[in-house]
Amino acid sequence: MRVLLAQNMPWLPGHGGATKSNRLLLEELAARGHRCVAVARGAPGVRTIAGVEVFAADGPRLPRLLRDVAAAEEPDWTLVPSDDPGLMMLGSALRATPDRVVYLVHTLQQLPFGPRSFYPSESGRRLVARARGVLSVSRAARDYVLVHGGLESTVLYPHVYGPSPDVFAAAGPVTMVNPCGFKGLPVLLGLADARPDLRFRAVRTWGSTDADLAELAARPNIGVVPAAENITDVLRGSRAVLMPSLWDETFGYTAVEAMLHGIPVLAADVGGLREAKLGVPHLLPVDPITRYEPGAAHPRPVLPPQDLGPWLAALDDLPPELSARGRAAAAAFVASLDPGALEKYLVNL
Repeated sequence: MRVLLAQNMPWLPGHGGATKSNRLLLEELAARGHRCVAVARGAPGVRTIAGVEVFAADGPRLPRLLRDVAAAEEPDWTLVPSDDPGLMMLGSALRATPDRVVYLVHTLQQLPFGPRSFYPSESGRRLVARARGVLSVSRAARDYVLVHGGLESTVLYPHVYGPSPDVFAAAGPVTMVNPCGFKGLPVLLGLADARPDLRFRAVRTWGSTDADLAELAARPNIGVVPAAENITDVLRGSRAVLMPSLWDETFGYTAVEAMLHGIPVLAADVGGLREAKLGVPHLLPVDPITRYEPGAAHPRPVLPPQDLGPWLAALDDLPPELSARGRAAAAAFVASLDPGALEKYLVNL
């Protein structure tokens, strides 16, 4: 097969779940002998990475680049992720490769329909409906697409996990990846204030604003570290991983990754995090975001107050057997994944 991935995101670094999973899905297809090409946002140029030929351009030039690459490659399938403001790539892909587009649902807020949508649009929903197939990365996403978009989709859990990792047994910091309003920054700040005896680690990725970083810097027991391509590098030494998301996560790869390492995960009881926790404690209540205000890059969330009681109690309830239970559940989940699932889906579509 010839497969083209058209994404309005960088190819590297892959710190976000959507970016990383897209890249690994295409690399897996390339390793299976398929011709794989990507169009992505970045410094203009072409380079081959792990068997994938990557064409990059800045944002405004992406649609034209997509059309040119599609004309040259004549792909059997064009994959378009949902993280595509204005559906720029989806519209271009449908014009360039009609009847050969597969839509990948990663982020509910970027869908053009439903109560979580940043930019609801009936015309956008109709564009998605024109795709030959729709893939959702969790059952939560599949159900959302069906209920709010009236569209059937197939669940495909991306295999984003590496070989069986080392077990981390540590009494180090409580780690949170992407400390920002969407991901539950108020919970992290509140816990750090309530527990000055504990150390916390905040891993900065795409969501943290200057204001968020100032709040983190004001707490002496929170250390801010940069993101890393290998998530093991930021999880190492963690006492626990904090995932207090205040919006509906589509899944939650970090939860599975942390549990694979034997690290307990404290996660919000929202969206796909219920799946990602695999039935292992602790799944904790939050008051989720229901309102947004206009922002420059994306809408700004209005953050409701949070009850920290259950989170503080969970921090004090991390027995050794919780680590073992999480590791066993995560290992069984990863073992159940089929690295060839996307190939089979496309062959049979």
